This record gives sequence, structure tokens and C-alpha cells, in this order.
Amino acid sequence: MDMHVYMGYCGWEAFKTLARNYFLINDHPLFPEIQALLSAVEVTPAEVSEMLLRSEDADAALQGVATLLGEKKQAIGEGN
Repeated sequence: MDMHVYMGYCGWEAFKTLARNYFLINDHPLFPEIQALLSAVEVTPAEVSEMLLRSEDADAALQGVATLLGEKKQAIGEGN
């Protein structure tokens, strides 16, 4: 018997919680861009967490998240 664990996608509220937990921030200039991208692509909380963990600098980590989401959106547009 296969067991499948459902892992939902990361929405805006979940992202804000992750950002607050990792960097103690509630707002950032990249938040509007990230919010728009999250509504357009499917990304797991684990993928977002992995990007946030790549840097202790909030600016760099959030730019990494925005880049990841932008690449996913571009891949959707290209039909991949």
C-alpha cells in the first residue's frame, strides 16, 4: 500500500509566516512582487524555506525566493 502525504502549496499567508519566522520581518519591498508571483505559480513551503535558508541576509534570501518564483512563472509561460 502506497502512502501519499498531501503537501499544499505555499500561499501568501504561509509565505509571510515563513519570512517572519526566519527573519523577524513583516514587510519588505519585495513582498508585493513575491505575493503576485505566488498567486501565479505552484511552489511548496519546503521550496520557499530552502531559498530562505540560503542566506542570513533577508534581502538576499527574499531575492532568491522572487527569482525562484519568476523562473517557475517563466517555465509555465514556455509550456514546460
